[in-house]
Amino acid sequence: MLNNVSRNAFIVGASIGLFGALTHWAAPLIGPDWYAFLHSPASVVTSARTGSWLAPSGAVVIGALMFLCAVYAFSGAGIIRRIPLLRTALVVITAICVLRGLALVPVLVLLPGRASGFDIIASLVWLLAGLSFLLGTVGSWRRLRQHRG
Repeated sequence: MLNNVSRNAFIVGASIGLFGALTHWAAPLIGPDWYAFLHSPASVVTSARTGSWLAPSGAVVIGALMFLCAVYAFSGAGIIRRIPLLRTALVVITAICVLRGLALVPVLVLLPGRASGFDIIASLVWLLAGLSFLLGTVGSWRRLRQHRG
């Protein structure tokens, strides 16, 4: 049985993933200003302004990856059925999110004043997602191991 802490941690991680997916999927509908607000690279903002496929295809792919993270979190929480490679995916997602969340630390130390408020908030959200996946995965590791195959 999954304990409430692990389940709730997975739900937090899934919610962050869903929010990220919706935020990215909205970008092609809202337009270039949304890409700029999200601090997309200049080439992506230019793509959105000129109507090329780089911006919308990138937004759709990134949104799909974030949605997939949410699906794995819901599976880890037992909300949906177990999906293939669950433990492996949860470990990989955890590592990516934690590393992305901590990636700003060297910038803050070595280049003070370079990070924007958006950069700091985004890194904190990534770190929260990673810690949520970590807590959920560690708390349910034995159960996830027992149901392999």
